Amino acid sequence: MSTAPKSSDLGDAMQTFSRISENLLASYADLSERAERVEHELCESNRALAQKVSELDAVTRDLEAILEALPVGVVVRDENRRVLRVNTSTCELLRTTPAELLQTDGGSDLAEIEDGVDTELAREDGSRVMLNCRRSDIRTPDGELSGSVQILDDRTEVTALHRRLHALDKAAALGTMAGGIAHEIRNPLNAVQGFATLMNKALHAEDVDLSKITKWSQMIVEGANEADAIISSMLSFARPKPASMDSVDPKALLKKALGSVDQSEANSSLWKIESKADLPAFLGDRILLRQALRNLISNAVNAQADGGALDVQIYLDGAEIVMDVSDAGPGIPEHVRDCVQDPFFTTRAEGTGLGLALANTIAQMHGGRLEVHASPSHLGGALVTLRIPFTPVS
Repeated sequence: MSTAPKSSDLGDAMQTFSRISENLLASYADLSERAERVEHELCESNRALAQKVSELDAVTRDLEAILEALPVGVVVRDENRRVLRVNTSTCELLRTTPAELLQTDGGSDLAEIEDGVDTELAREDGSRVMLNCRRSDIRTPDGELSGSVQILDDRTEVTALHRRLHALDKAAALGTMAGGIAHEIRNPLNAVQGFATLMNKALHAEDVDLSKITKWSQMIVEGANEADAIISSMLSFARPKPASMDSVDPKALLKKALGSVDQSEANSSLWKIESKADLPAFLGDRILLRQALRNLISNAVNAQADGGALDVQIYLDGAEIVMDVSDAGPGIPEHVRDCVQDPFFTTRAEGTGLGLALANTIAQMHGGRLEVHASPSHLGGALVTLRIPFTPVS
């Protein structure tokens, strides 16, 4: 026997269904609104992304144009040194194509070029090119190595120009040397010729004056000795003998170097000479060092033809022996300061132009150097310094 549903139960069911339907409609409307909002945000994101991609493409094109326009070769490598990118200049330098460089991994020769050193490489066609390489690492924000960039600069023409300039410098130096030799030797030879002519005339005269002949013969010997001394100085500069290291007393070295100066000038009332050697004995070639110091002192004296002041100091400066020669002369003009150490360069008509050159050579033989200071000395004139390493006598 079936029982018909009550009207109240049916009404409750209808109300429940109605609420469910309303909730479903509300949820659908909410989902539709959220979907529209998400779709709108997605469209905006796509538009922004498209704009970024467009901007990135423009930057990439600009960078590509710049890379291709660079007059130097550029090779981009990954962390394993494999070639990723090369520009046109690289291919022109090596006379090859990008495909060949990528297939051969850029060539091992390129990867082995030392930074900052001009290196000659052979091209595929047999010609040679002089390259200078600079390499920079590429790192991630975390500092990890991700690759490198190699910059290649063609130094072929510059190297050829340097060689030409070097050849011209050698030719100019040879011309200067020839002129210096001719100038220096001609003076004593002219004297020898003149006195020999006088002796020849005197010997054929009716009354022979032996005193004059003796005097002229002595002058001939002096002229020959002067020419021999000039030749010896030139040979010492051209083929210096190895330094003979021995114990050097700085006080005795200074005394003998000053004693070789013309004493008639050094002791006159027009001269004021101060000197000091404040350091222990050291190892060196006393003869060569005396010659170098004598040349510096002689230059300082000759710079003051009418007398003046001279100060010679020998002292220790750290691990170096310093020999300072100061004068009160006119100083060394700036336009000739870089030339005064060149052989046969002189500003005096009677000078040989070998004094500072020999002093510099002697300093180098001892592992040192000669310095011509730009600033004036404490006496107001030139200041020339000879520096050599200090090696104490054990």
